[in-house]
Amino acid sequence: MIVIAAIENHKDSEIDLLCKKYLQRLEKMHPVKLELIPAARAKDKLQQKEKESAAIEKLCKPNDQLFLCDEHGKNHHSLEFAQMLEKELSHSRGRIIIAIGGAYGFTEDILIKYRKIRLSDFTFPHHIARLVLVEQIYRAFSIMHGSAYHHE
Repeated sequence: MIVIAAIENHKDSEIDLLCKKYLQRLEKMHPVKLELIPAARAKDKLQQKEKESAAIEKLCKPNDQLFLCDEHGKNHHSLEFAQMLEKELSHSRGRIIIAIGGAYGFTEDILIKYRKIRLSDFTFPHHIARLVLVEQIYRAFSIMHGSAYHHE
């Protein structure tokens, strides 16, 4: 199973509908779950990062593989991302968790411990990043299954 863990600071019903559309398409290929975590309300950004990073780590069980979406992460084109996911799924005995942090990102401690991926060189609002990630996971499984969705 793949879990998309996203810190959610506000609702966007239009983005939610688009994410749901891709998640429904994915049901036929592989189980993918969206886990929305409420944004922490803290006095300063360090406390907020600590609370949100802890909430992400709390989701992890033994054997899960956690990937953090971060601007300093490894950039993949769609084919590479599909290959990376396929490799991780074939070797993992747990879930693949891909996390999108809050407004201030992740703590340095969590960034050091886990692998990082970059969704784009652009900066997106978190709800848009969630949509991009869900679509790219759908695209990756379409590539793995030889679907016509992805054109080279």
